[in-house]
Amino acid sequence: MPRRLLFIVLVACAALRAAEPSLISVPDLLKLKQLDAPALSPDGKRVVYVVKSIEPRADTPGEWDYRTHLWIAATDGSAPPRQLTFGAGNDGDPVWSPEGDRLAFTRAAERGRGQIHVLPLGGGEAAPLTKAETGAARPRWSPDGKRILFSSSLTPAQVRTALERAGADAAPGWGTERPGRKPNDTKAQTSRGRSAETPARKGGSPKGSGSSGSSGHGTASSVTASGGGAEGNALAGADGSLAERREWLARNEASGDPRSLTRLNFLDERDLNPDLTYAHVFVQEADPAATAKDLTPGYVSYQGAEWTHDGAAILASGPSRTDQHPDRVETSRLHRIDAAGGGVGVFLEMAGYSLANPLTSPDGTQVAFTATRGEAFGYAPAVVGVAPVSGGTGAKLLTEALDRSAGSLRWRPDGSEILFVTPSNGGFPLQAAPVNGGAVRRLTPRPDTGVRAFDIGRETLVQVVTEPANPAELHAGDGTGGGAKPLTRHNAAWIAGRQLAGYEEHSLKNDRGMDVQFWTMRPTRTTPGKRHPLLLQIHGGPSAMWGPGEESMWFEFQYFAARGFALVFANPRGSGGYGEAFQRANHQNWGHGPAADVLAAADFAARQDFVDPVRQVITGGSYGGYLTVWVIAHDQRFKAAVAQRGVYDLPTFFGEGNAWRLVPRAFGGLPWEPATRRILERESPLTHVAGIRTPLLIQHGDNDRRTGFVQSEMLFRSLKVLGREAELVRYPRASHEMSRSGEPRQRLDSLVRYEEFFRRYIGEE
Repeated sequence: MPRRLLFIVLVACAALRAAEPSLISVPDLLKLKQLDAPALSPDGKRVVYVVKSIEPRADTPGEWDYRTHLWIAATDGSAPPRQLTFGAGNDGDPVWSPEGDRLAFTRAAERGRGQIHVLPLGGGEAAPLTKAETGAARPRWSPDGKRILFSSSLTPAQVRTALERAGADAAPGWGTERPGRKPNDTKAQTSRGRSAETPARKGGSPKGSGSSGSSGHGTASSVTASGGGAEGNALAGADGSLAERREWLARNEASGDPRSLTRLNFLDERDLNPDLTYAHVFVQEADPAATAKDLTPGYVSYQGAEWTHDGAAILASGPSRTDQHPDRVETSRLHRIDAAGGGVGVFLEMAGYSLANPLTSPDGTQVAFTATRGEAFGYAPAVVGVAPVSGGTGAKLLTEALDRSAGSLRWRPDGSEILFVTPSNGGFPLQAAPVNGGAVRRLTPRPDTGVRAFDIGRETLVQVVTEPANPAELHAGDGTGGGAKPLTRHNAAWIAGRQLAGYEEHSLKNDRGMDVQFWTMRPTRTTPGKRHPLLLQIHGGPSAMWGPGEESMWFEFQYFAARGFALVFANPRGSGGYGEAFQRANHQNWGHGPAADVLAAADFAARQDFVDPVRQVITGGSYGGYLTVWVIAHDQRFKAAVAQRGVYDLPTFFGEGNAWRLVPRAFGGLPWEPATRRILERESPLTHVAGIRTPLLIQHGDNDRRTGFVQSEMLFRSLKVLGREAELVRYPRASHEMSRSGEPRQRLDSLVRYEEFFRRYIGEE
C-alpha cells in the first residue's frame, strides 16, 4: 500500500475511534442532573423547574456539594432553557403568582434555615419575604396574590412559649409520656435533644441556663457563694429542692447533654430525636415588612396545606385524634383552617381510612385527596378520592379498581379529571381519573418510562421523565399527554457521547402462580462468544419497585454494564406496583418466597449465551441487603456478595431502626410474643449465618437510623468468629440515603469499592 494511502487510512481509523462513544465511567456521576418541581405559568407559556447538580467544593479539592437552582423554559421550545437563580444557596419549591409576574420559592443558605424568597420576573433580584426563626417551606400564593402560606416546624418549647404568650393552656392534650412527671413541670424553654453533630459545650453554663424557679435558698445558694464564677452558676440548683434539681436537669437536657428519651419514635433519619417537632401553617402578607401569623398553634402537625378557591380557608391533613401522643396516632383526616386565624375544624374523615393531600378544584366546588385504608398500612394502595368543598358526607373514591398507589395529584384546569402518578409494572406512568365516573386513563404511552413530577395547564402538560436512555429531562406536550418532546438537555448533552446498555424485559411464574417481572441488561460492549459475569441486583422496601422508568438506579446499572457485567433485577413478591395482593404476598415471608423469585430470574439470566454462569455475584440495599444475606445463607452459587445498609436480625431491628413498624405490620405481632418471635427468628438472616460461605462485603452509614447499623456489626462479627471471608465498611456521616443523595465522594467510593470486591473473586475482564 502506498505510504500516502496508508497515512489516510490510519487517520480515518483514528477519527472513527475518536468519534466512538465512550463508556460510562465513575466521574460521570458528577455530571448527573436531577430535575424536579415543574411549575407552569398561568398562561402555560413558560415553565420553571428545579435542577439539582453536583458542583466542586471551592475550598476543598476532591470534594463536591449538591446545588439546586431554578431554571425557566418556553413550553413551545422556542428558546433554550436558562438558569434563573445562582449562588451557593439551594433553591426549590417554585410557585407562580396568580398574575404570572412573580415567583415565590424557598432558598436555604448553606447550613441555614430556608426562607421564602420572591423573584420579580420583569427584572430584579430575588428578595427574602419571610424571616421565620424556624424557617419556611412549601409556599403557596393566595388566589388574589396578596398572601402566601407556608409551613414551618416548631419545637415543643416554641409551641409552649407561643401558647403561654397567648394566654392559652400550654399543656399538650395527651398528658406526658415521661413516667411520674407532669407536662411542662419545668421552666427550661430550650428544646431538648440538640443533634450530636453540634459541638458540645465546653464548660460554663448550659445554653439558656440561668437561675430559674429558685429563691437562692438551701445548698444551691451556698454552692454558688463558695464555688463562685462560672462553676457556681453551672451548678445553681443542682443541690437544691426537688423543683430546683429538676430545673437544673432540664437545662442540661436543653443543651443536649444528656439527651433524655421518652417518646416512642426516638429516632430520626440520622440521629436520636428526643423531641417531636410540629409542622404549623403560617400566612403572611406578600410584603417583607409584614409579620407571619401561625394559624395552627398547639401540639399538632398539619401537612400538605392548600388554599381553598376563595382564599377564605386552607385545607391540610392532620392527625385523626389529638388526645394521644402523635407517635401513637397512625391515621390522618383532613382539616379546614380559617385563613384569618379563626381556628381549625375537621373537614373530612372516613372510617378506616387515612386521608391526605387535599387539593381544591379549579372552580372551587370539590376537593381531591388520597385515602389509604388505615388497617392495612404497608400493603393497601393510596386511592384518589373527591369530596364536595362543603366537606361532611358525599366523598367518593375514584381509583379503587386500579389497584395501584396514587400520588402527586393535579386537577385538569376544566375540573373534569384528576391527574396523578403511580408505580406500575416497572414504570411510573401519569394517569387520569374522571371525576364523574369512568375508567382511569393512562396518559404515558411507554411502559418503560417514569414521570417524576408534572404540571398541567389548559393546553400544556409538562413532565420530568426518566427513560432507559436518560435519567431525567423535562418534556412538554399537549394536555392529553400526546406530542410530548424534550424541552431540556441537562443530561442528554453529556450522554450523547456515551454508549449505553439496553434493558430486556421478561416474566416468570412463581410457586404461587404470580407473574414476576424482571429485566436483564447485556454488558455495554460484548464480543460474540465471550461470556461475562452476572450481577444480581435486589431492591429495597421491601415494597419498592424497579424498572427502566426508575431513576435512582439508572447510573449504577449503566456503570456496572460498562464495566463488563451482565445484570439482572426483579420485582419479587412484596414489591409495589403490581397490586395489593402481590405486595401482601411476602407477609411473614421476607426470606424464602422473595428469594425464590429473584433466584429464578438469576437462573434465566445465567442461561443466556453472553453470561458466564460460574461467575455470579449479588448485591442489594436496605431490604435488598437483607435478601442478599438471606440468599447467600441458603445458596452457594455466588462468588461474592455486597450487602448494603441491611436488616439482618428482625428482633433487633424493632428497637434499632426508625422503620420499626415494619416488624408488627409485616409479621403480625411483636418480638416478645412467642409465636411472632419464632417467625422473626426464622425470617432473620442472622439465624442462618452459619450457612454463609460466600465472601461478603457489608456496608453501612455511621448515621443510618432507618435500619440501624448494629445488625451489620453483629453479622460481621458472627462471620469473623466463624472464620468466613467478610469485610465491613462504614461511611462517616452517611445516612440510609447515601447511595441516592449522600456525599458525592462517598457515592463514588461505594461504586468503585463494590466492583473491586467482586473482582477479587471473579477476576478482571
